[in-house]
Amino acid sequence: MTESKKVKVPRRRSGDRLLVLLAVLYFLGVVLGTVLYCTADPDKTKIIDGIIGDMITARSEQSFREILVNSFSGAFLLLLVCFFLGYCVISAPIEMLVPMFRGLGAGAAAAAMYRMYGLHGAAASALLIVPNAVFSAFVLIIAARESVRFSAALYSSSFGRETERARPDVRLYYTKFIILSAGLALSALADSILTVVSEKTWTSLLGI
Repeated sequence: MTESKKVKVPRRRSGDRLLVLLAVLYFLGVVLGTVLYCTADPDKTKIIDGIIGDMITARSEQSFREILVNSFSGAFLLLLVCFFLGYCVISAPIEMLVPMFRGLGAGAAAAAMYRMYGLHGAAASALLIVPNAVFSAFVLIIAARESVRFSAALYSSSFGRETERARPDVRLYYTKFIILSAGLALSALADSILTVVSEKTWTSLLGI
């Protein structure tokens, strides 16, 4: 009799499912930020309008280097939040909210641009907001996943269930975040180049 070989069906890795969940949370944040801005009292939206107005004016006056630093610093702060929260064994729920928080800001900013400038604002936000928001969100989603995994590994080892797979690799964790920081730097660089190259287009759209 021939022995029937069992075919192993590869299981979907939990890291991939977590990545999908974090991406969903980001897009949920974008939708939520848009809805909250559009349904808020005009008095409350004035603050966001002021921030967006200042950002547009600053971008039209800043040097390439200043745009690069500003573009990088906002997302890098959230990256640092993910990095440090990874060292807390019970911080996974907060880590998962980082992409959602980023999405809230992107959604509110895009909605503000549309409300203030109409279709011209929507076109300008495709140059000023969307590219950097998408690329930095991708980096932060991966950062949140690594942070959650590291927290889970620390939890496992702290409560006596440490295995070779669960053992936290600090050096690898640092390496991943250095690479993610480089990813954010590239995103900021691309954003700065796009801002400068398309300056005539978006300043004309916004009437600056």
